[in-house]
Amino acid sequence: MSGIVALAATLSGLVAVAPAAGAAELAPLADPGQEIVVDCGNAEARIQVNWGVDSVTLRYRLNDTAADGRSPVLKIAAVTGNGGTANYVFDNGTVAYARTAGEGLGPSYGENGWNPGTIGSINYLNIKVSNGTTAEDPLCTKYANLYNWSRLGIENAYEKKGAPYSENGGTGPAYDCSGLVYKSYNEVANFPGWPARSSQAMYDWARTHTSQDKIYAQKVPYSELKEGDLIFYDTDGTYNGNITHVALYAGNGTVFDAHETGTPVGFHADWVNSRVGAYRILGAVEWAA
Repeated sequence: MSGIVALAATLSGLVAVAPAAGAAELAPLADPGQEIVVDCGNAEARIQVNWGVDSVTLRYRLNDTAADGRSPVLKIAAVTGNGGTANYVFDNGTVAYARTAGEGLGPSYGENGWNPGTIGSINYLNIKVSNGTTAEDPLCTKYANLYNWSRLGIENAYEKKGAPYSENGGTGPAYDCSGLVYKSYNEVANFPGWPARSSQAMYDWARTHTSQDKIYAQKVPYSELKEGDLIFYDTDGTYNGNITHVALYAGNGTVFDAHETGTPVGFHADWVNSRVGAYRILGAVEWAA
């Protein structure tokens, strides 16, 4: 049984109940790593995440956008690369969160560093939104997946620390800068494969594929860089916009990359003065039940 089918079976047949009284409202994330809106009839869920490897900081908001007599319902589960699942348990102790029909815009709830236990690295979050509880006979049900590609991509890159630099476009066991990115992302489960190989081609693809799709790029301000984001550089001294290098942002002003001839793959200072742009590689899929 696939992870998605198993998850749907796990979450089906439940009557949703609102969070327990006194559930703490939390402010939305100021600079989320990823944000998605799932519309299902008059039910609307807004989800924000900041990814870790075995945990995720999560904010959710469930709205009833019109009075049709049905309650909006939200369910969330973390899924591993091999299909293992763990349900998010809301404050009422169930895996279903519903708001009373006609309540309109909802408050923002969530959790900082949600760790679903023993399932291992989180490959994606599965979101289920229904317009109506089981008892109300839902008029609409939609699923969406939010993928953890950029965070897992850099974790794969870290495993290559100390590998030699390749001047000939290596993708292992020696690497050039884009070869390291290419290989590390392509090792992530469910990643559809890089549609570009060189640093210039990756940059050209990223800046022209910012619309939400199975795989897309989000331009990121340097002030909001997160671990795993890609930074593109013009390092040849001409500063004419040609891309000559790509690195993965590693936090605290450092990058992880295949740097140059004679230097092993590893952590290095960010070439701030040579930056051209930064992008986060994302994936989201939404479909009806």
